[in-house]
Amino acid sequence: MAESTAQRELQLVESVEFKILAVANKEQKLHELLQRYLPPVILKATSEHDTVRARVIQILGRLKTFIQPPQIILPVKALVQQYKSQGSLVVKHLDLSFIEHSIERLDDYERREILPVALPGISQDIDTPRAGPFFLIVLRLLLDAQIPPRGSKDDEAFRKNVGLDDPKDAHHVAHMIGLFIRLRTPTTSQDWTQANPNWEARSLDLFAVQNWSSLKIYQRLSELKAKLVALLASGAFTDEEKFFPALLAASSFDNRVASAAEEIIKRTSVSLEDEALVTKLFEAHATLPAAYRTRILNMLAKSSISTTMSNRIMDIVNLDFMSDDAAGAQVSLQPSSALEKTKLHKALFQYLTWVARMGPSKDDFTIAPQLIHKMTAYVNSQGWPSPDNISNDQVQLRSRAYETIGMLSRSADMPVQERLQLAQWLFDSLLKDPTQEAVVNIDGALSTLTANVPPEVGDKSEYLQTMLLSYMLWDEDYPMDAKNFPEYMSKKGPPIVRSTRHAVVKWANQCLSFSSVLGRWIDILAIGMGSAQGQGNKNDVVEQGHKGLDPWTYRVNNDATPDLPDWKEMVVMYFGTRITPASFSQPGSLEEVNDTPESLHRNFNGPYLTAVPVALQYIKRMMFLSALGSDFQLEPNWMEKLDSQIETSVSIREKIRKYLKNPDIDNGFWLLYLNACLSGALEKDSQIVEPCLRCFIDVASLASGGGLGYLASKAEGLISLVTSNRKEVRHLAAQAFGMLAAHPINDEKLVTDWKSKLQQIFAGAEKAVGSDVNAAEGALMAFGYLCSRSVYYDRPRTQDITYPTNFLISETGPSSLHEAALEMFPQLWAAGLALPPNEGDADISKVMGRLTAQAKKGIEKAIFALGRLAISLEDSNDQPATDGNLLAEGKLGSILKELFALHELKRTEVQFSVGDAICAAVARWDSNSVKLGLDVDARNEDFQTGIRTDVAKAVLDKLFADCKTTKPSLLKASGIWLFCIVQYCSDLPEIQSRLREAQTAFMRLLSARDELVQETASRGLSLVYERGDADLKSTLTKDLVSAFTGSGTQLKVEEDTELFEAGALPTGEGKSITSYKDIVNLANEVGDQRLVYKFMSLAANAATWTTRSAFGRFGLSNILSESEVDPKLYPKLYRYRFDPNPNVQRSMDDIWKALVKDSGSALDDHFDAILQDLLQSILGKEWRVRQASCAAISDLLQGRPFAQYEAHYQEVWAKALKVLDDVKGSVREAALKLCMALSTGLVRQLEENNSSAAAKAMMNEALPFLTSEKGMESSVDDVRVFATITVMKIAKRGGDALRPFIPDMVPQLLGLLSTIEPEQINYHYQRAGDDSRDKIDRLRSQMVNQSPISEAIENCLRFVDEDVMTSLAPKLTATIKTAIGMPTKIGCSRVLTTLFTRHAADIEPFSAELLKLMEKQILDKNDEVSQAYARAAAYIMRVVSDADKSRFSRRLVEMYVQAEEESRRQKIADVVLSLAKLSADHFTANETELLPFAYLGLHDIDEYTSKVFKEVWEQHAGSSRTVVRYAPEIVKLADGCLETTQWGLRHTAAFTVGAMVADVASASDATGSISDANLKLLWPIFDRVLALKTFPGKEKVLESFPKFVEKGASLREDPKIAAQIQKIALREAKRNNEEYRVHAFKALWQFIQARNSPDDMLQDVITIVTPWLDDFAEDKMEIDSKDTKEDLASKTATNGFQAIARGYSRRQLQSEPSTVLAKIVDTLSPYMSNPKFFAIKREVWYDAVVDAMQAAAEQSNPPGKDNGASLKFLESLDVEQAEAGTEGQRVRRAEAIGAVAKAIQAKAFGSDGPSIAAFEHQVQIAVGRERALKPQRALKEAAEELGKAMRSS
Repeated sequence: MAESTAQRELQLVESVEFKILAVANKEQKLHELLQRYLPPVILKATSEHDTVRARVIQILGRLKTFIQPPQIILPVKALVQQYKSQGSLVVKHLDLSFIEHSIERLDDYERREILPVALPGISQDIDTPRAGPFFLIVLRLLLDAQIPPRGSKDDEAFRKNVGLDDPKDAHHVAHMIGLFIRLRTPTTSQDWTQANPNWEARSLDLFAVQNWSSLKIYQRLSELKAKLVALLASGAFTDEEKFFPALLAASSFDNRVASAAEEIIKRTSVSLEDEALVTKLFEAHATLPAAYRTRILNMLAKSSISTTMSNRIMDIVNLDFMSDDAAGAQVSLQPSSALEKTKLHKALFQYLTWVARMGPSKDDFTIAPQLIHKMTAYVNSQGWPSPDNISNDQVQLRSRAYETIGMLSRSADMPVQERLQLAQWLFDSLLKDPTQEAVVNIDGALSTLTANVPPEVGDKSEYLQTMLLSYMLWDEDYPMDAKNFPEYMSKKGPPIVRSTRHAVVKWANQCLSFSSVLGRWIDILAIGMGSAQGQGNKNDVVEQGHKGLDPWTYRVNNDATPDLPDWKEMVVMYFGTRITPASFSQPGSLEEVNDTPESLHRNFNGPYLTAVPVALQYIKRMMFLSALGSDFQLEPNWMEKLDSQIETSVSIREKIRKYLKNPDIDNGFWLLYLNACLSGALEKDSQIVEPCLRCFIDVASLASGGGLGYLASKAEGLISLVTSNRKEVRHLAAQAFGMLAAHPINDEKLVTDWKSKLQQIFAGAEKAVGSDVNAAEGALMAFGYLCSRSVYYDRPRTQDITYPTNFLISETGPSSLHEAALEMFPQLWAAGLALPPNEGDADISKVMGRLTAQAKKGIEKAIFALGRLAISLEDSNDQPATDGNLLAEGKLGSILKELFALHELKRTEVQFSVGDAICAAVARWDSNSVKLGLDVDARNEDFQTGIRTDVAKAVLDKLFADCKTTKPSLLKASGIWLFCIVQYCSDLPEIQSRLREAQTAFMRLLSARDELVQETASRGLSLVYERGDADLKSTLTKDLVSAFTGSGTQLKVEEDTELFEAGALPTGEGKSITSYKDIVNLANEVGDQRLVYKFMSLAANAATWTTRSAFGRFGLSNILSESEVDPKLYPKLYRYRFDPNPNVQRSMDDIWKALVKDSGSALDDHFDAILQDLLQSILGKEWRVRQASCAAISDLLQGRPFAQYEAHYQEVWAKALKVLDDVKGSVREAALKLCMALSTGLVRQLEENNSSAAAKAMMNEALPFLTSEKGMESSVDDVRVFATITVMKIAKRGGDALRPFIPDMVPQLLGLLSTIEPEQINYHYQRAGDDSRDKIDRLRSQMVNQSPISEAIENCLRFVDEDVMTSLAPKLTATIKTAIGMPTKIGCSRVLTTLFTRHAADIEPFSAELLKLMEKQILDKNDEVSQAYARAAAYIMRVVSDADKSRFSRRLVEMYVQAEEESRRQKIADVVLSLAKLSADHFTANETELLPFAYLGLHDIDEYTSKVFKEVWEQHAGSSRTVVRYAPEIVKLADGCLETTQWGLRHTAAFTVGAMVADVASASDATGSISDANLKLLWPIFDRVLALKTFPGKEKVLESFPKFVEKGASLREDPKIAAQIQKIALREAKRNNEEYRVHAFKALWQFIQARNSPDDMLQDVITIVTPWLDDFAEDKMEIDSKDTKEDLASKTATNGFQAIARGYSRRQLQSEPSTVLAKIVDTLSPYMSNPKFFAIKREVWYDAVVDAMQAAAEQSNPPGKDNGASLKFLESLDVEQAEAGTEGQRVRRAEAIGAVAKAIQAKAFGSDGPSIAAFEHQVQIAVGRERALKPQRALKEAAEELGKAMRSS
């Protein structure tokens, strides 16, 4: 049985073999047979019988020899199906071999049909030998695959349609695509392994085929890779499947492939936080070449989870930073070029930056130290600290390395010592690395590193301190020896390129505690060196130094009060020991300090000398702060405050003096300090002298007198400074000299000698000039200080001293001496010396008169002197007044009278000087102002006279009275004087007892108009309260309460009392607040008069509220906090807190704080009442109220839950936008801020959670209003703009919550695109020309595309779904129909484009209607708009049905044919071009309508239209065969155009027909003739076109005529058509258009040549042409334009001449050569002899002769006798003019001679012709004359032919 089965199978197989052999030599039969039998035969290879299998293999082997002819195509599809269905390896192998045979022989559509068969189940081939060959077949199929547009329905179904339903198949294909994209074909010297060194052998074997260059896929490798990327971008693969292959493709060297792959990656939804994916990326990085690793690093730099994979990160770093020497076996992984290496390292640094940023936030991030080590190694490899020769790219990478080090150091877990060593490495880099690009990053790395070295660590690290000091002092010019620096600091090596001081100072400030003496020393150097001339310290270094010295800055930055540096340690270290990097420890004790001048300043040599005053000033301040302790609070301006208090506060000075006298404080410290001050002061010609003297005085004036004696001997050295030419130095030196020289420790004789010496200097100085005057001035002041301080030190008074009163009273001499006297004598008078006598030349009256006169001029020194003179007056000198007025008589009374008279002086500073003088006159040494002048430790108090009690009472009475005056100047002065008395004398019982009266006076002054008076009163009230004891404070508070509640001392004002100048407080209605009544009316808003009388009776006076009143400083807060508050007050008071006047704001804030202990609770409790009141007042009449309300609402709503104010939300928006158009600018600004706050709150809510209930509620309230006529559609520009901005923000952040509003928002936003366009654009647009308008339109279109409104629209459209589209589409349609402005129309087109690309499925139901709507919009008058709608229409075409596509295409043609203007045709062309580019597949689907249309438009007479259609045609067709294919459609279109009345369209049709005829003729070159069907199709319309009247360009149509005649031989067989053709040729030649005639003559002879008829038309040609030749010869041609006359006449004559020369019938010429030739030469001979035809003859005659002679030589019937025509031809060739013409023309002439000679030889002219010997001789002569080689050679050949002709005859 088995045997019979085998037999039957064998018979079947052999029968098939016989059939194959029977048709083996018949390709078509064999093809058909194999289609049926080949798959079954192959299948028999699986037979269970060996004989059958062997026979099958034999048959198939023989079959391969029969299937070589290209006509034989095997059944590939059936073979593929069999391959997929069979499990036999043999069958699969055989199938593959036959598939490979015929795969290329299939048509592209057949291959496309096979692809869905080949792909399903392809994953089953994994790890099999056939996987590679079969995938190569799949690749060939994919090369012809049609990939649907992305996002279309076809794209969504593409995965299923192409056969990749199974994820395994899709994954396998994606994997294989990724491999193939990486594949490189080998060069001639490579094999596959060498070309792809990084491949696994099994992967490479899949593609490594022999004879690869013969495979189509390798020949079209670039095209195939681009197709594969397009396939990846389609819906055939999921984002996860396509991601990795796309990533590989993005690294391709082919830009097309890479850019397309980049787009895939941008759109991917793959999460880079997928650990498996990230692991795969790391693994790929380890094996792929550098280009791919670069791209992988870019992706890893977006994955935070990758930063947790420490080992893999280090593997990446080790691989990519591998040096060339270490490459070894991994050489294939090294970058192939420097550029590739740079790109790799850039990507690596980018990733490491990402790691440094994200890694520390992850657990177990421990690789920072390792990475830092790698970064430093990388920098070192480039050369360090100065790099070797590196490129700009490497410089940037070097900078990135430093940056990365800084970022990693922030989180690196490193030992302190390693951190410091890294810092030292960075400092060296900053010091010596010359790459400027790296500076910022090095500095940044150093700055970052400080965070990991806390002060408690830095204070203990000697290494750190040594390093910082070293780099602070390190300089090429630094005088310190190198041995003073640590070993790592060497001046050898690269030069220093920049200072490290800024970084050092920053490190000192952050890594050393504030109490660090060394840290502050570095700050001092930074500041001091910055002020040194010629030093390079920049402002930032100085600024950093100031920060380091400022305890307030430290407190702010560290949120803790710092421990102050010990001033004693600073003194000893800075001035008592040598500070070098190698040694900066302090000495053991003060005894070890060397206080010589050289030793004191040994740390300040050279450029550091300017640091001396910085150090002294800082030590001084730290000394004072230590003395004051907690009594002084640090504030932002603490230094100014400290200096001010020391200068003005006796108690502060006493506290410091007590501190310095403390036994626990060794005098040696401050003595060393003072010694350093004096040492610095004695520096010659130095800028530090003045600050050193000032520091000395500041400290010495507070030091104990006993200790100061150690420095008394240094007084002598100050005399040189007393006589200095610098004024300030003289003054300070004089005071210092007096303090030291008068000290009791000095011998009396020595003091007397100094006095004498000083007297000698200023003696006779009235006539001195120059430096002598300066010396005298200094001596005067020193003399005064010496004498007065002698009194203070209780030295014996010398009676025989003569005081230089002349300098005081004399009006002659240098003014500076008088000024010096004004300073000297007050010192003496205060000490009770130099009192002027009652009589004499310098009596007291003269002195007072001189001083009074100068005081009246506002000279403050004279006023000061009057006060000090009053101190020295003895009470016995004053006689009581007869009327009891102590201020009326006597010397003291006179002085006070003159001082009171100075109230007329306007300068405020002068009035304070007057107040000081009055205090001195009244209280004498009991006045603090006088005590402040005591700068030594007085030994007795005898000179300190006390207060004049009666005078004090009288002065106070006067001042209290004057504070009630109405005279402004006196009121102002009295307030200031009273303030001075309280300030300087309030501790005296006489003044204390009257502080209540002073408070009352100041309260009155609060209502003064002058702000300075108000300020003085405010400060006075505060001072009164501050200076009183507990009982007095209580009494004062009660008085204050009475003043504010109306129960005590009150402000007496009437209703009409004027409080403001008119216009000071305008109300906005043309009026202003001026009276008390107006103020009370404002206060009555509260509605409860009790409140008015409780505290606003005074507060209602705006003069009080608008000053810096002392509310809250002197008891008001306590009064108000004890009072019950009416709830009605909260809204009003809350609003007043935001009053436009800042002073009112401050006052109300104080009241609010006093009233409301818990502000938050109060606002919560009264929120609704406050908000309602504010919403009511925001539209009030007063601009101040409106402005305050806006600010108050903004503050009130901030940070509150939306539910709390939801009910008022829309009202808030409404009123805020209304006030945005207020007439007052400041109100508008406040409203804008309110609107911005509302907008910000809404946007922030959306950012946090746009799906929350609050966010949706806010949008529900805000959006409808913002998009209403009160918002975006408001007539007010500001309102409209702000509402629009807010809506745009909402659109950006709204998310899904936007959906209900999108249908309304989008149309409104579209409308706004036009309304917000600046009016200036329209202004210029209306006045611009057409070209300018086009440019403006383009700019406007760009503005729309870049507009934030367009962005908002795009944001809205992101959330469109089917439900939204249902509402949006009708409104969008309406907007498109009604849109007027160009920007709106552009916006509408953008919306359509977006919707049809991103939401195609949702908008499909409306697509047909919108496409129909586009028919009108694409014809918009504005070109930019029409083009935009054209693009939109192209996108719509992707979605509509096939019927709608066809209808739209036909409609375009109709509109084109019906167009009456060229502009409409231009716009239709734009639509077709958009379709061709943007929807190419859909264009192809409708190419039957569109391609013929494009061909017609290609020939439009409008240049733009033609250009656009040409682009379409070339993109989708471009060949003459396409024209043949669509010839019927083109003819139909052209016929339609010819039927129109528009000449433009008729001419377009003519051009189209002409071009079509030429293309059809060209396409028939292979067959030699146009097909009969096409001839019958073309002839009628071509005849009609040629019959048209002449029009510009018709010659283009005529050019096709000879071609048509030549290729249409069968058409000429019809006699009627032949006659018509001949008629057309003659008719066109006879046309009267001069320009057309030129081309018609040419076409005439071309027609005759193409016709090739035996009928002779030469005579017709002669008849038509010769009149124009005659006219040219005689200059009779009439041409309209004179400019073109000569040229056109020449062209006409040229073509006419050529028409005769070539207008013969070739067949007649061959039958009757002599007759035809004679006729030609006889006709043309008259013209050829005319000089005007010489150039024409050379141009056309020679070639014509050659052609005619060659044709004549082929004559069939030899003529009779030569009648001389041969000689005429020869003579016409101008051989006698051998040099005439160009070289080429001379060559053609010689060839023509040769051709005539050959014709003579062939007897073309007949026999027995004239002798040509003479002509031959002329040719020989011409040969001798010709110098050019080519013409000479040609003439020689012609001569030889003439010789042959002569011999043959």
